[in-house]
Amino acid sequence: MKEKNNTIVLAIGIVALLLVGFFAATLMVPKLPDEIKVTTGSPEELQRTLSANGTVEKLVSPDQAEIYLSVETLANTASVSQENNAKLAEQVRTALKNAGVKDSEIETTYYTVNEEFEWEENWTKKVSKGFRTTNSIKITIKNLTKTGSIVDAAVSAGANRVSNIQFTLSKEAQERAKQEALTDAAKMAKTKAQSIASGLGVTLGKVNSITENAYYYTPNYRNYDMAMNAITESKAETPITPGDVSVSATVSVIYEIE
Repeated sequence: MKEKNNTIVLAIGIVALLLVGFFAATLMVPKLPDEIKVTTGSPEELQRTLSANGTVEKLVSPDQAEIYLSVETLANTASVSQENNAKLAEQVRTALKNAGVKDSEIETTYYTVNEEFEWEENWTKKVSKGFRTTNSIKITIKNLTKTGSIVDAAVSAGANRVSNIQFTLSKEAQERAKQEALTDAAKMAKTKAQSIASGLGVTLGKVNSITENAYYYTPNYRNYDMAMNAITESKAETPITPGDVSVSATVSVIYEIE
């Protein structure tokens, strides 16, 4: 009887060892990440494609100018600085309107009042220079030939800083330029794909996908940190010549290969 019990215990022990070994082996098998997918099939079943990019850059004549200028005043108190600035800014706006600029074409972009300091000669402490008020405006005009005369009118009326002038495209002109650039880029991508296919001895099939990768529009900037004294003393009109605007686009096309 005792010998029979020993046999049963031994059998149970063997089964237990086998079960432990099975579960341990299962845990040791590496698990593939869920996002990995394996696609099988014969080469004939896999889709063959050819991709090509087309990039073009066009120079377009601008149809509007943006003039950025400021009126700056410095006084011992903030209130006097602001009052002086308001008078000059109103004079500038009146001069701009007399030059043919509409109210809708004048926009305030920045206004601030700050106390300015400078170090004493011995660099031991800073002393107040006064309060500077800055009133910056943007003028948008369609008649580019009047850019110089408008700058002169503003400066003569009290504007003492002209930051920069940008020759740009209106929204309508931007849209037209974009469509033309994308059309040319798509044509270039098609031509490149046809050349590649010809070189490889294959035939292009239908378009698999088309992607607009990039579209850039770069206004023409002219920096004018002008010396106001030189402008006000000159009786001749400030010569300002507009430059072309750069427009570029990139299109990617994927074709199926027959």
